[in-house]
Amino acid sequence: MLCGRRGRRGGAGVRHVDVTSDGAAQGLATARENRRCARVLARSLCREQGTHVVISPGSRSAPLALAFDELPAAIVHVVLDERAAGFVALGIARRTGEPAIAMCSSGSAGANYFPAVVEANLGRVPLLVITANRPAELHGTGSPQTMPQRALFGEHARASISLPEPCASVSDRQLRNLAERARNLAVGSPAGPVHLDVPFREPLYLPELEDEAERTELPRARTVMGRSMLADADLDMLAQQLAQEPRGLIVAGPITPALAAEGTFADAVAKLATKLGWPIIADPLSGLRWPVSTELERAPAIAHADLLVSAAEFARVMQATRVLRFGQLPTSKALNAFLAGSGVDRVTLVDGDGAWLDGGGVADRLVVAEPAALCRGLVERLDAHRPLAEGRAYRRAWAQAEEIAGRALAAACESGDSEGRAARELVRALPDGTSLFVGSSMPIRDLDRFGGASARRVHVAANRGVNGIDGAIATALGMALARRTPTVAWVGDLTFLHDLDGCESAASLGARMTIVVVNNGGGGLFERLPIARHPSAFERLFLTPRPANLGGIARALGMTHTRITRVDELAMAVLDDLERPGVGVVELSVDRRASLAHSQAALASVEAALSREWSASGAPMATSNERGTEQHE
Repeated sequence: MLCGRRGRRGGAGVRHVDVTSDGAAQGLATARENRRCARVLARSLCREQGTHVVISPGSRSAPLALAFDELPAAIVHVVLDERAAGFVALGIARRTGEPAIAMCSSGSAGANYFPAVVEANLGRVPLLVITANRPAELHGTGSPQTMPQRALFGEHARASISLPEPCASVSDRQLRNLAERARNLAVGSPAGPVHLDVPFREPLYLPELEDEAERTELPRARTVMGRSMLADADLDMLAQQLAQEPRGLIVAGPITPALAAEGTFADAVAKLATKLGWPIIADPLSGLRWPVSTELERAPAIAHADLLVSAAEFARVMQATRVLRFGQLPTSKALNAFLAGSGVDRVTLVDGDGAWLDGGGVADRLVVAEPAALCRGLVERLDAHRPLAEGRAYRRAWAQAEEIAGRALAAACESGDSEGRAARELVRALPDGTSLFVGSSMPIRDLDRFGGASARRVHVAANRGVNGIDGAIATALGMALARRTPTVAWVGDLTFLHDLDGCESAASLGARMTIVVVNNGGGGLFERLPIARHPSAFERLFLTPRPANLGGIARALGMTHTRITRVDELAMAVLDDLERPGVGVVELSVDRRASLAHSQAALASVEAALSREWSASGAPMATSNERGTEQHE
């Protein structure tokens, strides 16, 4: 849309306004419209309680940058690199469950948001991405920093909205309602990233505007959103079906930021497990391992499921007749294989957004309802229910195996310098209320396998949408900025080196966080895959060790650095670092092969303990399982 007359234009700012009186008047009118539209958008996108805005500097986005900066409801963070900025906004939104805004200039700047947008899409993280743009007449002319930005993120965005160029014919109400629509899409079902592309003409700012009175603010647009819930008849039917299952199992996978922020899921699912008499298998990202929940004291979650179901005999005799699964696919590959091994048509998925997340193809039912509300509705209908005798035996068998695995793992981790033992020591050292961001590859797997569970409240998050190592430090930084609570990022050395912009941003923004880097000299995950046996290409193409001086890098970026070589030094090093202001790096150097051997020995010790101590309770379960399978088939 073209509005009004235009003077000569070139780069940015005031320099290219016409010197004639008509040109000056038109320039003033253009700058005034830029300011008006930017202010209406900023006010409409931000909420009174505060909305985080991550701005990467640029000329074309100047009207919006100024509008957000002068707005009390906007909490502004300046991050130079757009790739890091996208993940900072992602981390804020992941921690709060509310949309964060990432805003940049025109041209290739917005393309750097792409990895964060992809993660937000698959992770269902609410994100508002704003790219400034140049007016229509400059496109296709070779003008600098000008490229097609409409639908820049393709199918990875919930919507891509191109705004008209600011002019008098675009009303405040139109802009307000468009901003409200964008927020609704970001927090909708499913939540995710929304792209706003906003073109501005020069002049982008004129000092003369500072003397003009502020316009009256519009009333804020409001949206009332409800949660999906089953009809009473469907709830009754589901409750009756679950109550009749002889060997039921609840599996809680990684949950969405909105569900984590609500804070009622852990209690609700624990109450349901108590009523049904079913065990709960809790992924480290489910919110059920380290929450404050009195209900989970009565229905403790199974935290060592990866180790348990990796034992072939245990997995064979402990198959369930019905699995009720919440959240995304569990982190544990062994657990996913176990669920698939329970047989087809035995898994009921629960997802408030209607996502059919079934990599093994074994689910026969999807329940589209808000998970915590569904659990509460089922509990009401199961009020007089008494768990079946076989179900009680099944739950006891899981609880006994969990206790045996916990003891065996504790004994195996009394010594040794492995990544698995480091995961165990780290979560036990964290103060109550800590936010813990866990990197992909080995850290999240080690946390799942070795982290166990405790009553200490730790908010655990990871980027499991696409499971990449992109932006890990920047995401943790966003979490630190969102809550200002003790924040720890636990990553590998390659993940750390992959996000040095995130490290620089953490130091420059004055965040208070600790980055624990497990330095095993490369991609340790590949050591556990068949490619590790390749005769010549493994180290060069897959392990990719980098002989970087992490201490020198940390200090150059304004962070402190502590290097340790023994796992038993980790807890004290982390606690000491958390006491200091600013950003600190705790580097734990481990021998990759020795760490792998220790993890394998720990797994073997758990399997041996199960075979030795659990056989008495496991043998009856085998007979019961065979009988239950025959009845099911």
